[in-house]
Amino acid sequence: MRMSYVRLLADDYEACFRFYADVLKLPVLRGSEHTRYAEFGTGADTRLALNQREVVAEALETDMEDPYLPRQDRVAVIFEVDDVDAKAAELIATGVPLVSPVKEWTALGIRAAHFRDPDGYLLEFNQPLL
Repeated sequence: MRMSYVRLLADDYEACFRFYADVLKLPVLRGSEHTRYAEFGTGADTRLALNQREVVAEALETDMEDPYLPRQDRVAVIFEVDDVDAKAAELIATGVPLVSPVKEWTALGIRAAHFRDPDGYLLEFNQPLL
């Protein structure tokens, strides 16, 4: 078994699509800003998929307001980069909301910064500690 992709269920699909395609510059492998589903290349075997949240709720016949699910982060997407400080500066310069500045997480062996995409998903950008 292998993880093939992470799927984000977005409330604001168009804004999230533009964020991953234009700000993070991930290659679009399938879909567009208007298709309500898209897949992005990540530089690895794992892909990032974006789905409009209501489409999935309709397909699964589930209520989007599930009282059993906490209103915490629904998913974290992790990106390994060559220079986390440079990536963090780039994202800050483009106005991406910063959650946690670059710091070392020695227990995890990484240096990382955390941001949010337009729909509030938690994004981690990290590089291994040497």
